[in-house]
Amino acid sequence: MLALASRPVIEEVARKVDATLVLEPTAHGAVKTARKGSGIFRVTATGVEAHAGLAPQDGASAITALADFVVAAAAVAAPDKGTTINTRLIEGGSATNVVAGRATASVDIRVSSESEQVRVDEELDAIRAGDPRVRIDIDHSWNRPPMTLNAASAPLLDLAREVAREQGRDHLPDASVGGAGDADFVSALGLPVLCGMGAVGDGAHAQGEFIHPDTVPTQTALVAGLLRRLAEPLRG
Repeated sequence: MLALASRPVIEEVARKVDATLVLEPTAHGAVKTARKGSGIFRVTATGVEAHAGLAPQDGASAITALADFVVAAAAVAAPDKGTTINTRLIEGGSATNVVAGRATASVDIRVSSESEQVRVDEELDAIRAGDPRVRIDIDHSWNRPPMTLNAASAPLLDLAREVAREQGRDHLPDASVGGAGDADFVSALGLPVLCGMGAVGDGAHAQGEFIHPDTVPTQTALVAGLLRRLAEPLRG
């Protein structure tokens, strides 16, 4: 939800600057030049409530329909194309003796291309409940577009590698990662951006997430050196 408020601000600022450097953690020391786009869909199944003992035939279970949807949605994933679908939180029903009249699920979707966004939208919308009395509604919410190494970012990566060589690093690798980030917004505008310029560590989003303290000076020097080179035309 934060992206709904921050995106226009990030885009406005990015249009006014020469380049954007995002100090997200590195990909094990590599600069992040490609990220997946992400969506958080909310799926709601609306069925018919009935007493589970006295008249179960009168009910149409929203939970059963939602379970069928989750299985069908998983089949829409295409890992070979970079598309993953992960159902996260599920809730539904009102009591143990009542056929569930409502159930909801939150679905995390990651894609590497806009064409996959379109395909996923179409194929999820095509899924139908086995019981015609149950309605499936999907709130399609794509919150970040895919990030690619666009034409504007490629020279920025070359400059970062030049700075790294000047500082004694043999090679500065770049990587494509599955996580989405704010750099996605800048890349979608066709503007120069590099992500993963921050700390080197591991265990992202886990309680044991950590950084390697001995890499902090090197990463700080890289960012400072790149900023200095970017400022040269302005001073020259």
